[in-house]
Amino acid sequence: MSGSMVLLMLFLTIGLILLLILKLKLNPAVSLVLGALFMGISCKISPNETIGVISAGFGGTMTGVGLSVGFGVMIGQLIAETGGVQVIANKMLSLVSKEKSDYALGLTGLAVSIPVFYDVGYVILMPLARSMSKVAKTLPYFAGALVAGLGIAHTFIPPTPGPMTGSEILGLNIGTTLLWGLIVAIPTFFLSLFVYEKFFLSRKNFWKPEVDEDKSFVEETVANVEKTPGFLTSITPILLPVLLILLGTVTKAINGEVPEVIQFISNKNIALLIGLIFIFFVSQGYIGKEATEKAIGKALGNSGVVLLITGAGGALGNVLKTVGVGDILASGIAKYSIPAILFVWLTAALLKFAQGSGTVAMITAASLIAPAASSLGVNPVLLALAAFSGTLMAAHVNDSGFWITAKIAGLTTSGGLKTYTLVCAIEAVISLVFIYILSIFI
Repeated sequence: MSGSMVLLMLFLTIGLILLLILKLKLNPAVSLVLGALFMGISCKISPNETIGVISAGFGGTMTGVGLSVGFGVMIGQLIAETGGVQVIANKMLSLVSKEKSDYALGLTGLAVSIPVFYDVGYVILMPLARSMSKVAKTLPYFAGALVAGLGIAHTFIPPTPGPMTGSEILGLNIGTTLLWGLIVAIPTFFLSLFVYEKFFLSRKNFWKPEVDEDKSFVEETVANVEKTPGFLTSITPILLPVLLILLGTVTKAINGEVPEVIQFISNKNIALLIGLIFIFFVSQGYIGKEATEKAIGKALGNSGVVLLITGAGGALGNVLKTVGVGDILASGIAKYSIPAILFVWLTAALLKFAQGSGTVAMITAASLIAPAASSLGVNPVLLALAAFSGTLMAAHVNDSGFWITAKIAGLTTSGGLKTYTLVCAIEAVISLVFIYILSIFI
């Protein structure tokens, strides 16, 4: 089959996936698998062989990220259940003045969103943000800060599912992705929040409480935990896996070789397992064995859905690799002088705009470029970061995160657009600039 026909089938496949998700409301995992089937068969791979390619892609992706995502979700759930998120937030806020409390709250969101899902972190931290808005800055400052912190970590820093799977698809060491993800995410957070507050919120008549805030909003209270762990205990299950994973990456960069014991403890699965074991036993001392087991069960249910989507994305990626999409895209990018980083970023942004799920957009964009990654002359980690960054662009009303942000914060649709959509867009552009700066050095 000619390259132009393969590309035509690729566009039809993406269109089919979007149709299934948007119009027929089919589960994204099922939609991705059906798209993979269509792509394989339409490119003249036999149905049985296509099924084999899909199974291999699904299994390979699960081998790479299954345990890590599951362990990460469990860690996040237990931190939330023990009241650890509030403990971390209160400590961060106590270290700064009221004038900088929005930055402290956003930075708290960044830290807790490494293992905790965006929606969980927002639900837990927003009541604190509303309380702070009564004594310090106004509501949009804190709502925007939470979006900036939670959003950037969920997008760039493993073990959240998107970055974890994108790294696996592009064949990257997770420690490498974690290191460069942090390098991009942290300055992007600070600069984006500064730009948002300086050039938007400070403008006269930009934020109109009578229009942007829901006057019928009744604040929901988050159940208080009678006995909570201390700050160090709460932050340890977040920092410990990160530091262990980075230990292996840094040791290799310095020495060239990594001792076997460091290889073992810096393995992403082992590092996260160590963090999980720590918070598991801590949780039993604070909320009891039964509540701990219940939290683990809830986390397993949440991670199951995510892993299905993740595996389905890997299945689609394997089909695209098998039919030669990578070589065709690589030659097209070279022929028309399309910057590879910008191509991946725009692809992820368009997919996010069309169907709303950042994880699906991230995985699909990574799957498209992965077969061509080795021949583009661009460090694959930059391609991964571009895929992550692009998903922050055009986050609007078809994104569940938009409605969580608006409803939990007590904002109208216009208020949600002025916080969630705008802050994410600023982060998308600024992180892309940082990625291009990194491309000079790596």
